[in-house]
Amino acid sequence: MKRKVSKAFVHLGASKIHGLGCFADIDIRKDELVRVWDGKDSRFIPLARAHASPQVQLIKRFGIRSAGGYWVPLDFLRISTGWYMNHAADPNIGSDDGDVTYYALRDIKAGEELVMDYRLMDARHDNLSRDEVVPATSRAKRRRK
Repeated sequence: MKRKVSKAFVHLGASKIHGLGCFADIDIRKDELVRVWDGKDSRFIPLARAHASPQVQLIKRFGIRSAGGYWVPLDFLRISTGWYMNHAADPNIGSDDGDVTYYALRDIKAGEELVMDYRLMDARHDNLSRDEVVPATSRAKRRRK
C-alpha cells in the first residue's frame, strides 16, 4: 500500500505517560506516514562495550536492548524525536518494518501524543518486561489495518 506522507511535524513535550513524549503539531489522517525517525540515527553497541562506557546510564535508558547489545542514537546531542516515543498497549502509530517507518493507525488530532507498542517492534528487543504479552486480538487488529 502506497501511503501519503503527513505534513505534520513531531515535537517534544511533557507526557502524561512518562517524562517527554512526541506530539503532532497538526492533525494526521489514518494511514499517513509520520516522520518521527531518521533511519540513519542509530548504531549498535555490543553489550560489553556498552556496560564499560562512561555513558552506560544513557545507553540503558534510551537504548533498545537487543541480542548482544543495544541500539542507541548515533549522537545523543542530535537524536530523532522517535527516540522519545512512549509505549501504549493501544498505540496510535505503527510500523510495517518494525523500526523506521511509522504510520497513523487511526486519525490523530493536533496536540495528541504519538505512541507505539514497544512489544511489536521486534521479538529480539526487550524494551518492556518479557512478562508483558501482546494479546492475540491486538496482533490480529494490527494485521487487518
